[in-house]
Amino acid sequence: MSASANRSPSPIAHILVCGGGLAGWMTVASLARQLAAAIRITFVDIGGTAESDLFYGNVTAPSAYAFNLAAGVAEPALTLDSDTAFSWGTRYDHWAGGKRSWTQCFALPFPVVDGVLLHQYLAAVGIDRLEPYLVAAMAAKRGAFAHPPRDPAKAAQHPLSRADYGYQFDPAAYARLFETAVTDAPGRVVRIADALASVEIDVDAIAGVRLSDGRVLSADLYVDCSGPAGVLLSHLVPEGEAGRRIGIAASDAPAARPGRPVRTVTPTTYGWRSDVPLRGRTRRVTVYDPADRDAGVAAHGPAPTLAGEATLHRRDHAWAGNCVGIGHAAYVLEPLTPAPMMLVERDLDRLLSLIPNTGRMTVERREYNSRYQEDTQNAALFACAMFATNGLPDTPYWRAAQGEPQPDALARKLEMFETRGLLVAYDLEPFHPEDWTILHLGMGRRPTRHDRLADRAQPAQVTAFLANLERSVAQSVSTLPDCDTYRLQLEQYLLRNRR
Repeated sequence: MSASANRSPSPIAHILVCGGGLAGWMTVASLARQLAAAIRITFVDIGGTAESDLFYGNVTAPSAYAFNLAAGVAEPALTLDSDTAFSWGTRYDHWAGGKRSWTQCFALPFPVVDGVLLHQYLAAVGIDRLEPYLVAAMAAKRGAFAHPPRDPAKAAQHPLSRADYGYQFDPAAYARLFETAVTDAPGRVVRIADALASVEIDVDAIAGVRLSDGRVLSADLYVDCSGPAGVLLSHLVPEGEAGRRIGIAASDAPAARPGRPVRTVTPTTYGWRSDVPLRGRTRRVTVYDPADRDAGVAAHGPAPTLAGEATLHRRDHAWAGNCVGIGHAAYVLEPLTPAPMMLVERDLDRLLSLIPNTGRMTVERREYNSRYQEDTQNAALFACAMFATNGLPDTPYWRAAQGEPQPDALARKLEMFETRGLLVAYDLEPFHPEDWTILHLGMGRRPTRHDRLADRAQPAQVTAFLANLERSVAQSVSTLPDCDTYRLQLEQYLLRNRR
């Protein structure tokens, strides 16, 4: 295909996906499930992403449920056919210089009373604890789980209705769920497992890909899911400004019981470590500065089964010419938060909403890149906010993390919350106001002044309201089954009703 052909008014008829691993199978499953059968899909599976897939982390946001369903991965299959576990979020243990511990749980909007947000009432009466009012955080602490009620008649009276959940996963096992969704629709995708020999470029577009067996494949649109190397996109867009370089190691330990429905992240002198309960095992992940690799790997515990390094970066554009980069092909984020998985889902939702009608992709490309830049910039703010604290170790990892320039957008968020408790929000942020409220208070940030509208209520009224809310949450959590029991009963129910 020539560059002029890339600008052809002819309809898009063929999409070639190149890559492998988690992003590759998520992409192929999403395109195959949601695009018309008239659009052919070829998947050139070049593999080689096992190590870089570790940088997607081990926890999804609640958005994964709807995304997976649209891609053909229903929750019953996820529960029965993988070791994926339910998750209330992440427990950050002795963060912020070892002084702060909190559960960054998933939550629906907090109560708004008389036009005033919950955290403003907390500030008004001098309460600095948020977790007792968060049912997901308290359930995580107890190791309990149940699906939040979504029936409006039941949800209105149930504190659990304000909770939400994601999934704890192993990237390789999670990818197999999407692979199964593709293979369950035989003939929809042509899969070619081969190495990539070269990429043929014509001016500002990809003309074809040459495989190791000599075949040359061409398409109307190319989707790069090859990981940080960006084997297609790198020919059209440079890597962009490089950030920190970090290492990562992972191993698994057998577990007789599934464990708590929460990922635990603990800071160390060389970086941080996470323990992720899955069904039948616990995944341990250690992140470190390459300068401290030996110390990080030694402290990891069991010998890592996978390890890799990556430079945190973001390409200026994720769509260039007739090529779109998904996930690590366009950017790499540190897996400290659920942001890596949130952004992969957003990448694919964005691509599906902007699939070109013809080879003239200018409008779609411009809109895609605009949203991509907003998403990646806003997602990075959340992780950056976790390093905006004092008392961190004076070691290579922590010096590099805290030494990165603080974006003006984050400085504004921090200033407005610390002075007035105001939650500054930007368009289409992946993290919601509830996420930021939990993070700010978890990190020990306290507004010096509160919303004066909260003063309309008498302190005794506010204290009584908060006491009732705390009691309601505690009572609700006390009735929940432990996660092991709930999972076992759910599996038995699903097996009885499996078609």
